[in-house]
Amino acid sequence: MQKKIIIQLVFYNDARFLPGLAKSLKKQTFTDFHVLTIDNDSKQESAKIFSELFPDAEQIPGRGNIGFGRAHNLLLQRTLQSGAPYVLILNTDVELHKDFLKNMYLHMSRFPGVDACGPLIYYGKEKKRSHIVQNYRLFMNFSTAKKSAPDSEKETRSGKELSASSDVDYLSGVAMMFRTEIFDEMHLFNEHLFLYGEERDFFYRFFQQKRLAMVTRKAVCWHFHDWDSRDRKSLCREYYYLRRNKVLYFKEYRLTPGLLKFLVREVLNIPVTFFWAMRKKIPGLFYCYWLGILHGLKNKNGQMREF
Repeated sequence: MQKKIIIQLVFYNDARFLPGLAKSLKKQTFTDFHVLTIDNDSKQESAKIFSELFPDAEQIPGRGNIGFGRAHNLLLQRTLQSGAPYVLILNTDVELHKDFLKNMYLHMSRFPGVDACGPLIYYGKEKKRSHIVQNYRLFMNFSTAKKSAPDSEKETRSGKELSASSDVDYLSGVAMMFRTEIFDEMHLFNEHLFLYGEERDFFYRFFQQKRLAMVTRKAVCWHFHDWDSRDRKSLCREYYYLRRNKVLYFKEYRLTPGLLKFLVREVLNIPVTFFWAMRKKIPGLFYCYWLGILHGLKNKNGQMREF
């Protein structure tokens, strides 16, 4: 039987977050959904753990660590075959309010011109749900890749201090819902990026097609990303891909003025970046930061095997 929403999950060494995610999915007041999963070569048997926690999930065979974008593109093929009108791209380190799916679905049903919708995302830490906003309204100058998040870090009592809904320039990859019909005219993620920057690349193309994205505060989730305990390797990897993929974005869409401004700013900030890396006390961080920029200029893409 066709479901209204397909939820896509990509696992990668995230076992500690899965009980909270599974529990919040089971509590949803909107039940017309199906979960599709794939494991990106997780060393923690995340897919097996989740299947025990949430037996109704459907697992697509993994192909090693193929990257965030390619994994979701594979899941999307199965989603489109299902005929579901909506797909939810969801991180595995989140917990959903019980009315999350209901309110995402109602918002998009009420606004047929909206092709993408995002929720109010609060920080979660050490199994505690906060009322400090991580992401809500997100805006971006796509020519310069400069973003603005006016609600981030605000502490709220009920969320009513925020706009009830808003048009936005892009959505956080933590949780974003799309009408599946838009994928008749565009693809989902750029697989060359491997990790980080997929939302920026996608929403640049999204708005080139004059599509509309919104957020609603009625849909709430908590993001339990491990903010404070990233090891040296993961932090170096993060900054490598962040820098490289921003350069690749500028080059992919021939945004030369934005690329030049970015490079000038990075060169002028070398002393600042160097001392920032030293304060982190992580050998190689400054090197990986600049290696990412240089590899972007050389059009190197995909997975960096060193990581």
